[in-house]
Amino acid sequence: MLKQFFRMILYLVISMLTGIIVTLIMDEFENIAVEKKIRIELEREIRAAANSFKNSAKVSTSQQVTGFIKTFTASALNGKVVTINPDLENKPADRNHSFLFTYKEGDQKLDFYILKSYLNKELAILDTEELVVGLIVTIVVFGFIILYTEKKKQIAVFRQQFEEKHEEFKKVLEEHEAFALLGRMVATLAHELKTPLATISNLVQVLPTRIEDRKFTSRFVALTVEELTRIQQLINNLLAYGKEIEVKDEEWIDLLNLLKDIALKKSLHIEKSPFIEIYGDKFLLNLLFDNLLRNSKNENADTIRIMIRTSESPENPNTEILIEDNRKGFPADVGLATLLNPFVTFHSSGAGLGLYLAKQIITAHGGTIFLYRIDHGAGVKLTLPKKRIKLYEQE
Repeated sequence: MLKQFFRMILYLVISMLTGIIVTLIMDEFENIAVEKKIRIELEREIRAAANSFKNSAKVSTSQQVTGFIKTFTASALNGKVVTINPDLENKPADRNHSFLFTYKEGDQKLDFYILKSYLNKELAILDTEELVVGLIVTIVVFGFIILYTEKKKQIAVFRQQFEEKHEEFKKVLEEHEAFALLGRMVATLAHELKTPLATISNLVQVLPTRIEDRKFTSRFVALTVEELTRIQQLINNLLAYGKEIEVKDEEWIDLLNLLKDIALKKSLHIEKSPFIEIYGDKFLLNLLFDNLLRNSKNENADTIRIMIRTSESPENPNTEILIEDNRKGFPADVGLATLLNPFVTFHSSGAGLGLYLAKQIITAHGGTIFLYRIDHGAGVKLTLPKKRIKLYEQE
């Protein structure tokens, strides 16, 4: 309450000062107009007196005319104007006099100066009209300030309410997105688990009748392991998707051995691969390359090529790992960048998480991933900082 009172006092003081300034400005303009009028009237009066003298005298010399003018101003304009002959007299002090004009008559010349004391008496002092204008300006400014501050308060309240509503809507939207994502994850999980579980279920039902068939039981074990591995991969992907990727236990990992283990499980042949070590989280890197090779296998690839490109530029000290397969390649109508988003896939058997997780893992290691098309196949380019790579010459 006290704060509000002092604020109102401040607004009133500002308004009064504004009114005073406006009044003084108006008064100054009026003084300028009055002074100009006085100067014109005095000059006209002096010149009229000189003309009257010249017209009344039959013969008049320039000395007589200037002498008359000087006598006239000394008597008729006493206390108003001072006349000086610049050839004979000194210029009066500026602080007391203001130059009016110079009168010339033949070879004679007179300078006229207005007494500042006379001007000060004649100049306008604040009158009622100016005071009324100042008062009106004060009231208008005060009212404007009050109106402006009230509007500003209303805008601030409205903005606060808007931000609160925005946060509420944002929270509700995030909840809806979370539920929608949960629904997609459940649908994906159900779709992906359906096939391997159905395969295992069918095998289990047939197993009692063919338990003595060694060929069948070997095939049963192989298929069961394959389908359970598929289920485990899906669960790993979903678990990894549900949390932030964090690189924790880092070590130097032999890329060729890592890829050979993954390729062997997926019946993929590694045609070409340099000897290279990567410094990173073994579990995450295994998940990364497992997803990449799994995509190749799902697209009926049977051969993988690994190539390395290093940059000698000090501004871009990175190493590129190129992984290319011999599958049919990415569809021409699919944007490759969109395949790195979650739940985006171009074939019916995928969940759309593999490439997304690959992107998250490589980003967590300070790198990038880029998909590209090649003739008779598809390519993935992984870029990692040079400090994470050790490259060895092949013997």
